[in-house]
Amino acid sequence: MLGAIDSWFTTRVAGIGQTSDSVGYAELLIDPAVEGGMTSASGSYRTPYGVARTQWKRDAGRFRLTVDVPAGSTAEIHVPLFGGKARAPAGARLVRTGQEEAVYEAGSGSWTFRSTAS
Repeated sequence: MLGAIDSWFTTRVAGIGQTSDSVGYAELLIDPAVEGGMTSASGSYRTPYGVARTQWKRDAGRFRLTVDVPAGSTAEIHVPLFGGKARAPAGARLVRTGQEEAVYEAGSGSWTFRSTAS
């Protein structure tokens, strides 16, 4: 039972998973559940490529998501918009944007994404 709650925190709250066509976490899916009254969360998961980490915080209409992608991996990163706009670091590629989120692709390294509510 404890494994189920641990998995929920890692995959939903911290948002660390893998894309549906990924094998062995070569392609990470970063999609944190920023819901309700939660204002911050962080988590990590040891993949065959190394440790993937996320840390997010929202405060007064601002949101920051920091992602560590292990060497040899790539990531699809979902950034909540809260009705506003997202900013991504140089090197992150915008895949698509919608009403609720912006989706980026990024390679290995440490990445910080931000969004502000309008």
